[in-house]
Amino acid sequence: MRCALYFGSFNPLHKGHIAIARYVLENCDVDCVRLILSPHNPLKKGDELQDARQRLLALRKSVEKFNRAWRKEKCGTDEESSKRLEASDIEFHLPEPLYTYNTLKYLREREPETEFVLVIGADNLAIIENWYRGTDLLREFPVWVYPRKGFDTTLLCQKYGVTCLDAPLKDISSTMIREGIAAGRNMDEYLY
Repeated sequence: MRCALYFGSFNPLHKGHIAIARYVLENCDVDCVRLILSPHNPLKKGDELQDARQRLLALRKSVEKFNRAWRKEKCGTDEESSKRLEASDIEFHLPEPLYTYNTLKYLREREPETEFVLVIGADNLAIIENWYRGTDLLREFPVWVYPRKGFDTTLLCQKYGVTCLDAPLKDISSTMIREGIAAGRNMDEYLY
């Protein structure tokens, strides 16, 4: 089994996240995409985050919504129905500080029959050397990178020897949504 892991704060989950997950499910050789909710990111300020349990509840509801729509749309073949989106709270149960490398190692030990692939944006690849054991992560796990505005994804992927996804660029961010809401704008069109 091959599982793509897509980590995030999902603060909030939005259509850009879903578009990337859907792209991976439809265009890559994976059995599932697992969204791993990070209760708090060591590279982000904690005051930016909504309560982790509330984000997890919202993520689970959105994943259920996606899977219902996926089954309705793709019910024609057994192969397609086996591909799905999952929500994971694994980092709620691991010792802090939470680092992607440690979570990947833990999952590999817990599920040795599963090949895990890390899915990240070009913005994260650009700072991978700042991550805890980022270069080890690149050596030990397959990494697939999707485009982000302001980054040369192809050049970054060549530099680090990782796979560049030909996914559509979605110029949506959780920060943009939070700032829009704080300014009193209706941001529903971006939310999933």
